[in-house]
Amino acid sequence: MRILANKKWRDGFVDYPKNRKEYRVKVLGFKNLEKLENVYHIRPKSLRLLLNYFPVMGLEGTFYKTWSRLREDYRNEKYISCGFGEIIETAQDGSFSVGDLVGFLAPWHPALAERIVLPENLILKIDRSDLPQPHANKILHLPVSGQKTEGGWWKDLLAWSVYSGVAVSPEIQKKISDCLVKELKNAHWAGAEAIDALDPKPISETKGSLPKAEGGKKTGILFGYGNYAKINIIPYTRPFVDIQTVHEIDPTEIFLEQRIQKWDSSPIPRKGEKADAYFIATYNHFHALLAIHALNQGAYALVEKPAVNDYEELDELEAALKKSGPRLFIGFQKRYGPFNKWALKDLGVRHGEPIFYNSIVYELKQPEFFWYNWPVSRSTFYANACHQIDHFLYLNNFSKPKDFDLKLLSDNTIVTWIELENGATLTSTFSEKGSPRIGPKDVVELKVTGKIVRILDATHYTSEDTKRIIRKEKVLKPTSYKDMYKTIARKIANNEPGDSIDSVITSTKIMLDLEEKLQRAKGWGDRYARAKKEFSKYFEGENYS
Repeated sequence: MRILANKKWRDGFVDYPKNRKEYRVKVLGFKNLEKLENVYHIRPKSLRLLLNYFPVMGLEGTFYKTWSRLREDYRNEKYISCGFGEIIETAQDGSFSVGDLVGFLAPWHPALAERIVLPENLILKIDRSDLPQPHANKILHLPVSGQKTEGGWWKDLLAWSVYSGVAVSPEIQKKISDCLVKELKNAHWAGAEAIDALDPKPISETKGSLPKAEGGKKTGILFGYGNYAKINIIPYTRPFVDIQTVHEIDPTEIFLEQRIQKWDSSPIPRKGEKADAYFIATYNHFHALLAIHALNQGAYALVEKPAVNDYEELDELEAALKKSGPRLFIGFQKRYGPFNKWALKDLGVRHGEPIFYNSIVYELKQPEFFWYNWPVSRSTFYANACHQIDHFLYLNNFSKPKDFDLKLLSDNTIVTWIELENGATLTSTFSEKGSPRIGPKDVVELKVTGKIVRILDATHYTSEDTKRIIRKEKVLKPTSYKDMYKTIARKIANNEPGDSIDSVITSTKIMLDLEEKLQRAKGWGDRYARAKKEFSKYFEGENYS
C-alpha cells in the first residue's frame, strides 16, 4: 500500500487491518480537514535534549531512544480528512456492497493513503453527480489550506478510533450526514493534486514470511511496535528469544527492521498463529485478551502493565494461569536491577519482613488525544502508579493488603495509602505536574526503624542509618529494564517459571480496587464499562484460535 508521508508518495506499507464490522475503501479523492496535534509524545530534535539524556541513559540507551524516535516521523503526521472512494471489501451484514461509491470521514490517518478501513457510521452513500469525475489511475488530494481551521463540523471526531471505546452518537452521525456531502461538493477539486495510483499492490495486511520451524532458539511474537518495544523489548530479549513476527495496527509506525521476518497490522493473532512467547506491548485493553490466548496455547506471555483492565479479565487470567501454570511475566522493571538487593542488605531485613514505603511520582501529562486518555484505557493513574505499588508489594513478598484508600485532590493529585498484613505501609502521591525534561520522575523512600533508603529517578541510590551513609550508588536509567528483559527472556529460553500466580493476582487486584475508588471520585460512573462494550462490538466473533 502507498501512503503520502512527509509530502512524498511512498510504497511498501502493509494495509490497515479490517475487522468484521469495517469496510475497506479504495480512495479516489481525499481532503485533509485539519492536521492533528497533541496525539503523540513528540520530542524536539535538539542537541540540548541529547545532552540531557546522555548522563541518565548512557550511550546505548540514548542511541536506542534517538533511533526509535527518528523512525516515528511518518506516524506523527496525522490528519482528520474526508473524501470519496469505492468499497472494495464489505463489512459483515453491512449496508454497502463492493463497487458502491461512498463518501467518508477518516479521523486519524496520514495525509493520504490509497486504501483505508472505516466502520459504517463514518461512511455515506453518495451520488456521482455530487463529485468530480474520477481520474483514471489517479487520486485527487487536497491538503490543508494555509489557514488553520479549528472547530469544524468534524471536531467531535478528532483522532477517533474503533479502538478508543468512544461511541459515535446519533447526533454526531447526523452531523456527518448533513455536512459530509456539502463538504465534498464545495471542495475545490479542480485545484487538487492528482497523485499517481497506477499499478496498486494487492491488498495485504502482512509483509514477509516465517521460515520453516527447525527447533533451536525459542520464537516470539510482539504485539505493539511503539517506542517502548523498540528501545527495550527487541534489543534486550534478542540473545535468548527470536522475535520473528511483529503485529502493529498503524502501518505508518512500521519501520522494517532486520531480523523481524514478518509484519502484520492485525491487533490479534491470525488463526493458527503460534509462538513460544508472546510479548504484549500494545493498547492496554488488549493485554488480558492476548495474555490469556498465549497461556491457553501453552506459550509464555510477557505483558506490559496493566495485565488486565477489570475484575472479569482478572478472573479469566487467573483461570488460564491455573491451567497453564506460571508462564506469565508482568513488565514491572522495579523488581529488577541492583537496588532491591542493596536495599534488603542495607536495611537489614529478609524478603517478606515489613519495609515501609513512601513515594512521590511525577508522570508525564498525556497529550490530549493520546490513547492513554481513551475511556477504554482506564485512568493514567491505573496505567502508571502501579509501578510503585507493585514495588512495595514485591519488597514485602506480596503480603496481602488489609486496608487501603485513595484521595483525589482538587488539582487532580492522587494520594494513596495501603496497609499490609505483615504491618508494612505505603503512602504515595501521584501527579502529572512537574518537569518533563528527561521523562517521568519519582522519589522512593524505603524505611525500617533507624534506617532509610532513598532512590531518586531510578538512578541514584543512598542508604543510611543513625550513624553513617551505608551506601551511595548511581546507575543508568535503562539498567532495570535491561536486567528485566534479559532475565525474563533467559527464563523463557530455559523453560523456567514466570511470576508466581499469587503475585500476579495480589498486585493486579489492589490496583483494580484503587482504580474503582478513583473512578467514583472522578464521577465517571460506568464510563469504562460503556467504552469496553463499544470497543468489543468491533471484535466480537473474531476467530484466532
